[in-house]
Amino acid sequence: MATAYYLQKEGYSSTVYEQSESIGGAIKTNQTDNWLVDEGPNTLMVKSPQMWALLNELNLSSKVAEANNCAKRRYIVKDRQPVPLPHSFTDFLTTTLISGKAKLHLLKEPFINASEATDESIATFIRRRLGREPLDYGFNPAVSGIYAGDPKKLSIKHTFPRLWRMEQQQGSLLKGLIRKDTPANKSKRSLISFTGGNQLLPKALANQLNNPVQTSTTVKEARYKNGQWNTTVENGHQPVQTHHKLIISTLPAYELAGIFGPDFSTLSTIDYAPISIAALGYRDEQIQHPLDGFGMLVPAAENMNLLGALFSSTLFCKRAPRDHQLCTCFIGGTRSPELAAIHLSELKKIAHSELKSLLHITGQPVYSHLKCWPQGIPQYRVGYDRILENITKLENEYNGLLLEGNFKNGISVSDCILSAAETAQKATRYMKNIGL
Repeated sequence: MATAYYLQKEGYSSTVYEQSESIGGAIKTNQTDNWLVDEGPNTLMVKSPQMWALLNELNLSSKVAEANNCAKRRYIVKDRQPVPLPHSFTDFLTTTLISGKAKLHLLKEPFINASEATDESIATFIRRRLGREPLDYGFNPAVSGIYAGDPKKLSIKHTFPRLWRMEQQQGSLLKGLIRKDTPANKSKRSLISFTGGNQLLPKALANQLNNPVQTSTTVKEARYKNGQWNTTVENGHQPVQTHHKLIISTLPAYELAGIFGPDFSTLSTIDYAPISIAALGYRDEQIQHPLDGFGMLVPAAENMNLLGALFSSTLFCKRAPRDHQLCTCFIGGTRSPELAAIHLSELKKIAHSELKSLLHITGQPVYSHLKCWPQGIPQYRVGYDRILENITKLENEYNGLLLEGNFKNGISVSDCILSAAETAQKATRYMKNIGL
């Protein structure tokens, strides 16, 4: 829908097919009484002028909910207890997350040579530059929180590109931080949601489109012939043949070969981490922890089932009824993929049991909402350049086809929207080249 919106600004109308019965894809919000749960992305990091401009154009500025100030505090679980992540040099000196020996080892970082490899795993990169403990109690939980993935398999170049560039350009992470130039057009940086949940964003985009989004509609097949794309779509009735000059696919990578043909089977090799959420609500008096932060992440070294949990009602207002708190737990990922597929009642038990231990909770949750995403987050593995090269090759071979999605230029909502704007520009150039 973001691509369709930007295309419309260029003067081109489009038809958006949405398989789900509701608008938004994986961006879904559930509201029951005074409990509000985002089943997919819970936050948006807005840091570019283009994103702020989009929110203004969609008349969403007044509905932006910025994260509360205490959300700057984040916890990492160490020895089965949430420990604050250091935010200052003094905090760093006193933190128990890593040992004194590990802290001294960090002083060697500026003197470590840059790698000559074209890519390497997050684990290899961080161990080499920072040591084992910062990997185990810093980057391992961060990777689980962002990608639900394994740092031994994911590419540092494609998951944390800024760190990769620091080493390649400055020779050191510390030198890169010190020499960082402030962009002339630096924009406000803010972690946000919306007063009615994140699904408000795709709904606002849909409301701006001249052509209504075709919900509950599945694209079954797409084939290029005689200068146009012939597609078969189904919306609960007889299959319908449609014809288009240009297709912009935002399908998950694993669905492409089934629709466009075997040439796209290489993209089916992209792994997707399964992820389940368990949003649990409690009365204030049930929780002994102050919940004074963004949430907590659980390193693999802790041997727990939780990947992490957001303190949702602390992060944003009006996520829970008065005198209640909402925590959103994440389970599964590549660490424990089997847990993302268990029965929802068992998922609730596991989440509550570990949350109870970590936050010193008494009694049972008074509210719960559960959701499983069997193929949730694409994994940018080492050597992902080959995947990106294959995408470019397919776009060059198939006239009037552009591939878009969170398997391409970043997994966050903001990444996808900025990528959509670029794709709309490519589509505009193509349409002009064929005389439309």
